[in-house]
Amino acid sequence: MKLADFGVFVIFAATYAAGTLGLPEISLLSYQVRIGEMPSAFVALFGMPAVFGLTLGQFIANLGLESKPIAFVSPAVSFFGLLVIHYVRKYSTLVGCVAYILLTSLWLAVMLPIVRPGLAATDAATSAFVGQSVAVMIGYVAYVAATKSVSRESNALTPADRLQ
Repeated sequence: MKLADFGVFVIFAATYAAGTLGLPEISLLSYQVRIGEMPSAFVALFGMPAVFGLTLGQFIANLGLESKPIAFVSPAVSFFGLLVIHYVRKYSTLVGCVAYILLTSLWLAVMLPIVRPGLAATDAATSAFVGQSVAVMIGYVAYVAATKSVSRESNALTPADRLQ
C-alpha cells in the first residue's frame, strides 16, 4: 500500500466502525443490519485500501459491540469476501457483491446461534442472508449511481478538455 492510499484506508475503516457503533441499529429478524456493510461495493472502485479499511473497521466494531470471541473470526471471513469483490470487479461488481453476501451470510448463519443461544439455525440463516442482502445492495445501488455520475461528467468534457 502506498502512502497515498492511507487516506482511503482510514476513511473506510472509520466508515465501517462509526456506521456500526455510532448509528442506531436496524433490526431485521434476528440480525442487525450493519450500516458499515453498505460501502462494500465501493471496494471495486477504491481497491485494496478499502478492503483493508473495511476489515479493520469490522474488527473495531466487533470490539465495541462486546461480542463473544467467535465474532472476531468475522473480519477474516469478510476480508475474503471483499477480496472477491475486488478481483471480480473487472467482470461484474454485482457478482462480487452477491458472492460477498453468500459468504458472509453463511458465516453469520453459523455464528449467530452460537452467540445467541436459543436462536434456531433457520432463523439465523434467513435473517443473516436478508440483513446482508439489504445492506450490501443499498451500497451497490450507491456504487452504481456514483460510477454513472462520474461517467456522465467525463462524457460531458470536450476532447480539448480531456487533453488537459
